[in-house]
Amino acid sequence: MELRKSRVLIVDDMQINRIVLASLLATRGIVSDQAESGSECIALCENNDYDLILLDHRMPELDGVDTFIRLKEMFSERGRDVPVICHTTEEGRNNINLYKAVGFADVLIKPIDPRELYETIMNHLGGKDPAASENESLSDPLLSSENMEEDDADAISGFDVKKELEMLPAWLKLVPHIDLSAGLYNCGSAEDYLDALYVFYSSIEEKSDELESFLEHEDYTMYSLRIHSLKSMLRIIGVKKLGKMAASLESAAKEGRFDFIRDETADFLGAFRDFKKPLSPILKEEALNHAENSCEISQSNAAQYRDPYHCPNVLYIQSGEGIVKKGIEKNLSGANFKVITVPDEPDRIIASRNDAEIIIYNPGTNDGSNVGITMNILSEICQDDSKILCLTGDMSEINRAMASNGAGLVSRIYPRPVDVDALVKDVTFFKELLDEYHRRKTIFVVDDDTGYLSVIERWLSPAYSVQCFNSGKKMLDGLSAITADLILCDLEMPQMDGIDLMRILRLDNENREQKIPIILLTGNNNKEIVFNALKYKPDGYLLKTSPKEYILDVIHRFFKESMFKRSQ
Repeated sequence: MELRKSRVLIVDDMQINRIVLASLLATRGIVSDQAESGSECIALCENNDYDLILLDHRMPELDGVDTFIRLKEMFSERGRDVPVICHTTEEGRNNINLYKAVGFADVLIKPIDPRELYETIMNHLGGKDPAASENESLSDPLLSSENMEEDDADAISGFDVKKELEMLPAWLKLVPHIDLSAGLYNCGSAEDYLDALYVFYSSIEEKSDELESFLEHEDYTMYSLRIHSLKSMLRIIGVKKLGKMAASLESAAKEGRFDFIRDETADFLGAFRDFKKPLSPILKEEALNHAENSCEISQSNAAQYRDPYHCPNVLYIQSGEGIVKKGIEKNLSGANFKVITVPDEPDRIIASRNDAEIIIYNPGTNDGSNVGITMNILSEICQDDSKILCLTGDMSEINRAMASNGAGLVSRIYPRPVDVDALVKDVTFFKELLDEYHRRKTIFVVDDDTGYLSVIERWLSPAYSVQCFNSGKKMLDGLSAITADLILCDLEMPQMDGIDLMRILRLDNENREQKIPIILLTGNNNKEIVFNALKYKPDGYLLKTSPKEYILDVIHRFFKESMFKRSQ
C-alpha cells in the first residue's frame, strides 16, 4: 500500500481539532475525511473503506468507546481489521490501559506532536503488528510504579533521594528489610514518608487480627480484599519482601489454593508483626510532627494549588496596532475587563505571563516568522498556568497559527470580521470557568482500607477538602449532604465494590444536573477487571501504589482538563 493512497477518518466533536489533525496528515500526503460525532463516523464507515480511524474518546451522545464497540461489530461482519487509534486529552493518559483493554490499536494524547502522530500512523498503515507496541503503550507511570522493585534505578531517576534520605531520622536507616529510597519516591518527601510509616505502624495489630479472623472463619473473600490492600501499603512504603509475600497470598485466595494460605499466613503475619518493634520510634516522630504543624498546612505541597489573584485581565498579543485590537479593547473594557497589550515578542510575552489568565493572540499580517515561536510559548504558558487561549485575525493567519504545536490548547477562534459581542460573552464565561477551577474542590475517597484512607487524606488535604468513607453505602449517604467534585473509588471492596458503586452513581447521575466524575483506585491491573469497569465509563484509573506526586498530578490535571474541555 502506498502511503499517498491511504485514507484516514478523523472523528472529533471539536472542529479545531479536526482541522489541526487533517492539516498534519495532509503535510505527509495522507488523505482524510472528517466526522464530528460517533453517529457520523459509523455512517461514513458503512459507505467507505478506511485504512485507519482516529477516534476522539470524549464526545457527547455516542462517545469514543461506544462508537468503537459498534465499529468492531461492523468490521467483524465484513471480515476486516481496521486499526482505530484513540486520541484524547491529557487526562486520558491515566486510562491508557483501559483503552488498550477494550481493543484500541494505540493512544495519542492531545495536543498531538506531529512527529508522534506520523510515526504512530506509519506503524499501522505500514503493516506493523499493533500488538508489537502494546507493552510500550502500557509502560505508563501509572503501571510502572507497580513494578518498581524490578527497576528501581529508572523509577527514581530525577528524584533527589540522597537529599530526602538525609532528612530521615537515623534510627529508621537501621530498620532491616525496608527500601527507604522506594518509599521516599512513592510518598514524595521525607515528611510524607514518615506519615505513611506512622499509618502503617498503627495498623499492624489491627490488620494482623483481621487476617487471622478471616482465616479462622474461612472467609477467603474478605481475606483476599484485606491482603490486597495490605500489599499496596507495603509496596508504597518500600517493604518489598513482605509485599511479594502478600501478593502470593492474594493470588492463592483468588485461585482457591486455600491450603497454601493456611500454610503461609502464619509466616507472613510473624514477619509483619516483627516490624512493629523496630518502627516503634515513629510514635515520637509523629508527636513532634504534630506539635510543629498543628496550626499549619504543608506549604510545600499546597503552593502549586494555591489560588492566585483572579483579576479580570485579558492579555492581547499582536504585531503592531490595528483596528481590530482597538475594537476588542473598547468592548472588553466596557464589560469591566482590563486589556493588557504586548507585542508579538517572546521576552515581552514571558514577562507578562502572570498579568492575565485569558490570552487573545492575533498572529498579525507580517511574514509569520514569529507565529510558531509565539504559539509554542503560549502553549507552555497555558499548559503550566492553566490559562485560556483564543485566536483572532484573518482566517489565513489563524490557520498558520493552528498548524503549530500549540493548536491543541486553543479554546476559540474569532476570524475577521470579529463578532465582538460573542467574544465579550465568551471571555465573561471563561472568567467564570477560571473562578470555578480555582475554587477549593471537595473530593470523596472510598476505600475499605482505613490505613490507605489515612494516607490518601494526608496527601490530598493541603490542596483539597477531603471526605473519607470506608464503604460505598456511607459514601452514598455522604452525597446527600455534600456535593463532591470528584470521587476516588476503590475497585475491590466487600458488599458494594467499585463497579457496583459506579453503576449506582451513573444511574443516579441521570437525575443530576451534572454527573460526578469518578476515578478508580486499585492495586489490580487485570485486563478482565479493567474491561468490566470500562462499561461504566470511569473518568480515570489509578494504581494505589502510584507515587504521591503522580496521584496529585493526575487529579490536578483532571480538573484542569475538565475546565479546558468546557472552554471549547
